[in-house]
Amino acid sequence: MRTNEDRPAGPVALAGIRVDRPGVDRLAARGLICAAARDEALALMEPPRRWGLWAGRLMGTVGAALVLSGIVYFFAFNWNEIPPLAKLGAIAALIAAACLGVLVPGLERRAFEPAAAAAVMLVGVFLAVEGQIYQTGADAWTLFAAWAGLTLAFALLACSAATWAVWIAVAAVTVVTWWDQTQPDAAFHTGSNLSLMALFAIALGAREALAARGFAWPAARWTRFYLALPALAAATQLAFFLIEEGGGFGPAEWGALALIALTLAAMGALYRYVIPDVVLLAAVTLAGCAIADFALFRLLANGNGRVHMGTFFAMGLATLALFAAAVAWLRAVSRRMEARP
Repeated sequence: MRTNEDRPAGPVALAGIRVDRPGVDRLAARGLICAAARDEALALMEPPRRWGLWAGRLMGTVGAALVLSGIVYFFAFNWNEIPPLAKLGAIAALIAAACLGVLVPGLERRAFEPAAAAAVMLVGVFLAVEGQIYQTGADAWTLFAAWAGLTLAFALLACSAATWAVWIAVAAVTVVTWWDQTQPDAAFHTGSNLSLMALFAIALGAREALAARGFAWPAARWTRFYLALPALAAATQLAFFLIEEGGGFGPAEWGALALIALTLAAMGALYRYVIPDVVLLAAVTLAGCAIADFALFRLLANGNGRVHMGTFFAMGLATLALFAAAVAWLRAVSRRMEARP
């Protein structure tokens, strides 16, 4: 129940009141609006033909992916028969066509974004073909680094979520291949996962800052999941690796675990209080529960290879209690979020 302290001090502008399906259903359940008004409000928020919009976007995305994959397979299948200059010239022409498509005035957003993303993708194809023709012998990470470096300015100017999604994927592959090919095996797991955490966390922070300032192109909800989930996955994988290694923790290992805990706490606070999002809050909670559960298992097993049946029984009870408490907390938080204006 909300108290007087929870209510706004002054009048609230109509545009500042959050309207969603649960809110409309609550108004109807309390008798504040009739059934016809409820149906009309839901039709305005979720038009019956909205599926056509999503189908159009899906078909456009699938079509662009098929065209790009067709280009790649064309060069792969006819590799030996195509002259080197024709290979590079054809890809360069496709890059130019994609860039010109981006510059066409009045182009619809759903056509603009695939063209911009295709331009970034084709740069990678060009570099790969060039490396195959001239046999440069460079490591794979240098290809991805050059790809990311050459397309960074274009991605900045395009202001396209799809283009940034492609660029960030290329940057992530660059990070992983660099750690794999230039650093010792012992440092690969820790270094690559910390680097991925930093990359996706910085990108997520930039996304939220731009969306808060009113920029429309990064504000699509899928971009939040595209950046947050890999950051959580990298943090969870690194935590599992460090806990599995067990004894011999030094300052670096404790620092990495502290950074993981700080990252999860920051994301939880962000999506609980600043930008309420119960789905991402659930993902953060799930990652934290999984790490805590695995740490408890290693503690009960005492690092031994053989585990007694009593340990599995205790872990079953602990897992049920931990995740049940997490679900109960998330349900309570979800209800409080829905109650906010």
